[in-house]
Amino acid sequence: TREHDGLGPVTTIGPSARLSRTPPEPGKPAPRPGSDAKLVLASIGRDGDLERLVDSGVVVTEGVVAG
Repeated sequence: TREHDGLGPVTTIGPSARLSRTPPEPGKPAPRPGSDAKLVLASIGRDGDLERLVDSGVVVTEGVVAG
């Protein structure tokens, strides 16, 4: 079980392989849909376009229901 921002505890599966020299690091639940839009746009040099893209409905940053 891992803690998810906004969702609380989320049950996940653990790694199956147990390696002594390279132990697995636990993963984390996926981010809420749209919550990483700013980071994604910044990674391609378009973070300055976020407000315009949200206003035009191209990008959604909140209120998206997962599933």
